[in-house]
Amino acid sequence: MIKTLCLRNFKCFDDATFDLGKITLLAGLNGTGKSSVIQGLLALRKFGSSPESKIWHGPLIDIGSFGDVLHAGAEDDQIELRILVEDGTELWSESGRDGTSFYWRPPHWVDQDDGQAEVDPIYHAILSDATVPPKSLFRESMFYLSADRLGPRKTLPFRADDDAAGTPLGKRGEHVLWFLGQHEGDIVAPALRRPGTASNTLADQANAWLATVSPDVRLAFRSVPEADLAVAGYSFKQKGDVRTQPFRATNVGFGVSYALPPIVALLAAQDDDLVIIENPEAHLHPGGQTSIAELAARAAADDRQVILETHSDHVLDGIRLAVAEQVVSAEDVAIYFFRRDDAGVQVTVPKIHSDGSLDSWPEGFFDQQERNLARLIGLRRSAGGDS
Repeated sequence: MIKTLCLRNFKCFDDATFDLGKITLLAGLNGTGKSSVIQGLLALRKFGSSPESKIWHGPLIDIGSFGDVLHAGAEDDQIELRILVEDGTELWSESGRDGTSFYWRPPHWVDQDDGQAEVDPIYHAILSDATVPPKSLFRESMFYLSADRLGPRKTLPFRADDDAAGTPLGKRGEHVLWFLGQHEGDIVAPALRRPGTASNTLADQANAWLATVSPDVRLAFRSVPEADLAVAGYSFKQKGDVRTQPFRATNVGFGVSYALPPIVALLAAQDDDLVIIENPEAHLHPGGQTSIAELAARAAADDRQVILETHSDHVLDGIRLAVAEQVVSAEDVAIYFFRRDDAGVQVTVPKIHSDGSLDSWPEGFFDQQERNLARLIGLRRSAGGDS
């Protein structure tokens, strides 16, 4: 797992360090750097997979030219991205106007002459069979879902053998039905199964968690191989335990279609996989948002690494509840709150306790409900005084 991410001269960050947990929440106002943290990880993954890369775009990232990425107040033309992995492996890239170099250093190596472990030399843009970089960042099954996910569609495409999407479901969730068709019978880890359900297959557990978003909904999908397409329909329980006929996705609403890719990603991820989801709360009612957060916490507790970029207090509360209910340890949760002031981006780190409480509540940190209630109370008192 990734322990630490360091960004220097990267977009809005002059020099920032983030210690990541098994589950990490990135919260804050719009345009304050949350997405830049994720883009730093995606850029490192791209450079590690293609060390010759000289540009800042690919299947999962498209952030412009070097000049677009360089921090506005940078004192030199050098961008540095660096991560430290749990086993001590270090990976970093150094980018200048003339291109990007990628480096990595395993924690140790074995000298073939005497069999003694020594400090490993730096490997520069060489990924040999004998020294494989950390699988959590570079393995194909890293799941990433952008905020720009697909809403309801009549059909979704297959993923071709040579598809360069860079992530199993596609960054917009466009391959989720294809993936389910390939893996519907896979067994979901016990810790990730929705409480009270019997079936342990990926398809049935996806339906079980979807039901927390839309009660009694059930996904049915079929492939159209001759067109390389998959079609989804959703049925609902009726009186007498009889289900409706499946409705096409475009007649069901946005929430179910938006929830399906995050649910599948969290259920399908394996040990040490990295799962990054932007705005998991999109188009979901508060209970559904809390449920997705619970599933994310369960995945983190079962040795997946999850990063959520969110604007939802219900997602935060879902994590707090998971900690209080001992689904995930407080030590495994990292929370970052981003805001801007005259000095640039400021990042604070509220710590979560074992009872789900936080040690601090910075101004602007999911406090809008209290602000709104205070205004309403003030207005009522003012109106009462005038009567």
